[in-house]
Amino acid sequence: MTMKTRLITGGLVVSAYGVYPADVWIEGEKIKVLGAPGAFAGQEFDETLDASGKLVLPGLIDPHLHFNSPFMGTISVHDFKNGTAAAAHGGITTLIDFSTQPKGGSLMANLAQKEEEAGGRTYIDWSMSGILLDASPQTLEEIPQLIQAGVPTYKCFTTYKHSGRLMEDSGILKILETTARHGGMLMVHCEHDAIIERLIEKELAAGHYAPIYHARTRPPEAENLMIQRLIDLVRQVTAPVYIVHTSTAESVQIVSQARASGLPVHNETCTHYLALTEEKLLGPQAQFFICSPPLRQQRDVDALWAGLANGCVETVGSDDAGVPTVDNLRLGQGRFDKVPSGMSGIEARLSILYTEGVCKGRLSLPRLVEITSTNVARLFGLYPQKGHLSPGADADVVVYNPQGTWTMTAKTLHMNTDFCPFEGWQIQGHVDTVISRGADVIRSGQLVGQPGHGQRVFRKLNA
Repeated sequence: MTMKTRLITGGLVVSAYGVYPADVWIEGEKIKVLGAPGAFAGQEFDETLDASGKLVLPGLIDPHLHFNSPFMGTISVHDFKNGTAAAAHGGITTLIDFSTQPKGGSLMANLAQKEEEAGGRTYIDWSMSGILLDASPQTLEEIPQLIQAGVPTYKCFTTYKHSGRLMEDSGILKILETTARHGGMLMVHCEHDAIIERLIEKELAAGHYAPIYHARTRPPEAENLMIQRLIDLVRQVTAPVYIVHTSTAESVQIVSQARASGLPVHNETCTHYLALTEEKLLGPQAQFFICSPPLRQQRDVDALWAGLANGCVETVGSDDAGVPTVDNLRLGQGRFDKVPSGMSGIEARLSILYTEGVCKGRLSLPRLVEITSTNVARLFGLYPQKGHLSPGADADVVVYNPQGTWTMTAKTLHMNTDFCPFEGWQIQGHVDTVISRGADVIRSGQLVGQPGHGQRVFRKLNA
């Protein structure tokens, strides 16, 4: 059977190594070859896309989000259909969801459940990471099975003891041992639970219920101390770890020093920690900005941008975990500790990083591609299938038009929520076209893809 051919011509191709004018030849679901502008002028194509004046990027990968996720009495707003549609509008062609192991439950059953949820519904490719709530013999036995099934990453928490999510040091050590033997990577939410619970009890006793006390009771020290403690555990049992949503200035240095010493310690930050500060917790919609770790101060924002630019911070995820606003208000009851923690941001990541990063000189275009695509692919076992525009890679392509501005609001985005953390922000440029494995998902800014096109991607970590 003859495969469809397409040429993307006239654009500036952006890779992790540079920016250069090139034409991109797609054959079927794969990149066939790149050539100098006009190199394929004598070749006939089924379709030609003129990308003149536009940027041609590898499809973005989001390593951190929560679809259909139950938490604190409600469930997150995105599922595999509306969530992957919103992701595609944001230039994402692959995402990695989380699936929570029931206490004492089966990791492999979680995977089967996710495949059933996603079946016939996804516009783009997907995978999942497990969430581990215990280090029982059953869990430790199933981790290698999960890795063999193409899911080599899984996460635990060092907080949320009240909801049965906290993993003790002894459990983390057991999981690190299993991870080291079988080729996985442990993702860790690092906050010190005892510090947080003590401060919450103290502030509530003083009658402090306002959203700003969410930040006051989850101070930077609670995050920094737990990151350092995890690193000390990795020194005892060395296995790859990936610290999710680092948010403090100090975390950048702690992780950088650990990596410089030879430890396989990786880290991400999230869009909201690069754009928002805890002042949002004093505003009229304050409780909608509650997330964990909390929003920090400007010094932390500046340090995270610097860490992204110099390589100390390796990736940016969305941590998309917003809940319906009616549930946020109903469950919050006027108390910061009752508010379901999390914000929606799966669509906004590229727009914010381009506008606040590239346009303001904080990031180069190649670094933008690294932190949103290439590094994620390498760390999460998607490379060389994804994360770059080289021959043989999946034809996952984003054409971004850097011209013009628009206002980001809940109404101008396509997420399944009426709250946007970046409401009113002026955005430079826009996603024009998104191609997933050779098929259009977004064309001229409009959703044209079909649910069911997306597939679960088998991942295997590089040694």
